[in-house]
Amino acid sequence: MLASMASASLFAQDSPRAFINNIILKADTFARGRAVEKIYLQTDKPKYEAGDTLWFKGYLLEEPDLRAVTKSGVLYVELANDSNRVIKRLMLPLFEGLAFGNIALDKREVLQGGYFLRAYTNWMRNFDESYIFKKHFYIGNAVNNAWLINYKALAKKSIDKEKVQLNLRVTKFDTFPVGVREMQLRLTDGKRTLLKNNVNTDLDGNIDANFDLPEKANAANLSLIMQDLRKGEDNRRLVMPLILNRPDHIDVQFMPEGGELVAGLPAQVAFKAINEDGFGVNISGKVYNNNQQEVAAFTGAHKGMGVFNLQPQPGEVYTAKIKLPDGSFKTFPLPAVKNSGITLEINNPLNADSIAVMLNATPDIIAAGNVYYLLAQVRGLVAYGASLHFKNGGVIMRVSKKLFPGGILRFLLIGTDKKLLNERKVFIEHHDNLNISIKTNKPVYAQRDSIAVDIEVKTADGTPVQGSFSMAVTDNAQVKTDSLTHSNIRSYMLLTSDLKGAIEEPGYYDAAEKDAAKWQHLDYLLLTQGWVGYDWKDMWLPLPPAKYKAEKQFLVTGRVTNMFNKPVANSGVTLYSKKPLIVTDTVTNKQGEFMFKDIFPGDTAVFFVQARNKKGKSFNVGIEMDEFKPPVFAAVNDRTIPWFLNIDTSNMIKVKKQVSLKDAMAKITGGNILKEVVIKDKRIIKDSKNLNGPGEADLIIDEEMLQKTGRTSLGDLITKNVKGFNSFTDKTGFTYYRLNTMVLHLIIDGMDVDFFKPEGISPYQYFREFFDYCDAEEIKGIEVMKMPRNTSSYTRRYVQNPMAKPDENAFIEITTRSGHGPFVKKTVGTYVFRPMSFSLPLTFYTPKYKPGSAPDMTDIRSTIYWGPHIITDKSGKARVSFYAADNPGHYDYVVEGTDLEGSFGVKRGSITVKKSNLNQ
Repeated sequence: MLASMASASLFAQDSPRAFINNIILKADTFARGRAVEKIYLQTDKPKYEAGDTLWFKGYLLEEPDLRAVTKSGVLYVELANDSNRVIKRLMLPLFEGLAFGNIALDKREVLQGGYFLRAYTNWMRNFDESYIFKKHFYIGNAVNNAWLINYKALAKKSIDKEKVQLNLRVTKFDTFPVGVREMQLRLTDGKRTLLKNNVNTDLDGNIDANFDLPEKANAANLSLIMQDLRKGEDNRRLVMPLILNRPDHIDVQFMPEGGELVAGLPAQVAFKAINEDGFGVNISGKVYNNNQQEVAAFTGAHKGMGVFNLQPQPGEVYTAKIKLPDGSFKTFPLPAVKNSGITLEINNPLNADSIAVMLNATPDIIAAGNVYYLLAQVRGLVAYGASLHFKNGGVIMRVSKKLFPGGILRFLLIGTDKKLLNERKVFIEHHDNLNISIKTNKPVYAQRDSIAVDIEVKTADGTPVQGSFSMAVTDNAQVKTDSLTHSNIRSYMLLTSDLKGAIEEPGYYDAAEKDAAKWQHLDYLLLTQGWVGYDWKDMWLPLPPAKYKAEKQFLVTGRVTNMFNKPVANSGVTLYSKKPLIVTDTVTNKQGEFMFKDIFPGDTAVFFVQARNKKGKSFNVGIEMDEFKPPVFAAVNDRTIPWFLNIDTSNMIKVKKQVSLKDAMAKITGGNILKEVVIKDKRIIKDSKNLNGPGEADLIIDEEMLQKTGRTSLGDLITKNVKGFNSFTDKTGFTYYRLNTMVLHLIIDGMDVDFFKPEGISPYQYFREFFDYCDAEEIKGIEVMKMPRNTSSYTRRYVQNPMAKPDENAFIEITTRSGHGPFVKKTVGTYVFRPMSFSLPLTFYTPKYKPGSAPDMTDIRSTIYWGPHIITDKSGKARVSFYAADNPGHYDYVVEGTDLEGSFGVKRGSITVKKSNLNQ
């Protein structure tokens, strides 16, 4: 029998009160000292097409209050592929915890496949990687000549091998079979090729491929690569995950509520079953004791999660047995039963105003009569504490939900030795979301109409809210905005950012506040995937110094050392920059450290830093710069199914609509002529700083060509491959390099070497140092600009004479492997610092139409509007406006944001656009 504890025992004694107050103080100091930051990015779409632009807004908030961060002023955003290779990295300035930007998804750089969008600050690198924002999505390339793949894979075990039966059907976009076609099938496990075979489709486009699965293959990371071997189809190569989901590889984990199974005490046991692909799978099974007697049964309720009740007995070992589809069984051990201990059970009804906390203890603990402490912790802070004992048996306590803010609440039971005995997480829901209302100036719009949207934000009690919001409007015919797939700002900040591992359909739990079944499933989620980013024992230790400092702003920092690597104090340090024009100086401190503040690194920022010793000379001093070293995050096996694989009807309708709109626009705009332009042979130099864009040069020597040259100097390389390269001496005896009759400029990693030329050395001698010193092995690519169309941008950037003509100057852009620029050796007392530049967002372009403008299907935007900087005024109101595109139908909108004081709002809806009566 459970007996309720007299409320008088809470804080009744001075010593328990002092004990709890000490814990509250320690937790507060620890939480605020750690000051965990959380970043959430809202994007304009959940999926993208190659050639799109990805638009985003970042909200950086700080625990425990989830207010706007003032500690960090620099945000990093990365785009990485499924192989964990970073494709693009941006650095953005943060203003009051807010940032927005965009990433161009260039078809030549971003291939079709799965990608991760990651965001973090330097301070966030001090904590578990789970705090790093990650959003997984697919970038497709749907065209009318695309292929569709349907496959079924079945794995069967033989005596010593595992055979896979793979049945594929390949069809064209119009579902006509790709028949009698030779293909190459390749099975890979990450970078490892396991199998490779040439096969042929039959008349119906079918392929039957049977193979033995290698014993060491990682089934969770298998990919199937199909390549068309028909002549002229070299680029048709489809990559897709091979998902086996073998039933005998299902894994089930069992987690007793509160932490442990204790003999003689009733327990609720949570479980989660996952397939080989990492996603939950609903199962059913039974639990047996030592004598193979059934003691409990269980069935998955949602995404492989569920709970069951068990009364553990002393000396028993419990085993769970699940039945597989082939009729066989698989067994899993339950956690061991402890003979002595305490159990913690929580009942958190959806609409109740309090939480029931039930504690039970074994007889030895009851007899001891020791005092224990129940604590409730929210985002690191202890918001509740009570002392208790088990003299009368079990304990029941009711804790008011009003004591806590919304989000995950962590109940803890500790002893007087401060050791953690039990813990349990629950979710607090106050129904206090920011209410966002949307009103449009018309109920229905025509194509190319002006659309005005009034936004009003209030608290749950009707108080107007000033805050920062972002709005995405997309064409429903082209973009599927699934509210279940991704988190929104509220669910991310309050729920998913504090859970371990991937959360399937996090948007499902948004409706838990109104749905009892989903509320129960949310509780299962907390029982199985709740985690804490630190060990409870860490709270009692002194906070260690942070390895990564918070970047309040962009800084240029470093240290000056002498020839013995000792710091040089009071050394004068000067920083120069041409663009923007900066000349500033400072003095090193006792540790030889220097710092330059209030610098905004613009596009291709280059800073020349010079240090001098106490005698004002650069002799015998060196500079060590603090350069940003990007983190390497662990790969996440969260694979996305390509749009063309086993596509369902609803997705096929959207893809067909996208393709038909593209084709219609191409016919109107002469797109058939553009298709004749062959760009596949254009050579691209990775990481090139070419001002004209990738591949835009008159001559390109890429890495493949350089590898064939072997070890040769840069000068010999240019002499052999660049026609017209020569040196010339004018009438005054001045010698310089030319390209034909044009003055030659050498640009290395985006830096004009002339900028660093010392006084007293001729341009010819200076260039000769680079030509003789650098060799092909250090170079990734060479681009030559000599025609006006390619030299004009370089002339404007690098030639000081405003009267200079593009045909008077030629430029050679060198991209090195190091990317460090024109430095053949370490120059004493100088350093050329090339940091990441701030990425400033472009303005989302939306056309402006005159009244009565006739739609002609040239405007087929999938993102109709993107507004990242919507600020509500004191009355909680804001207005945005934009124009409808040419495609009629429904436009879905999502508005998200915060008051920057811990409250969040999300609003979804749609706008109707009908066909215009104007003739097209």
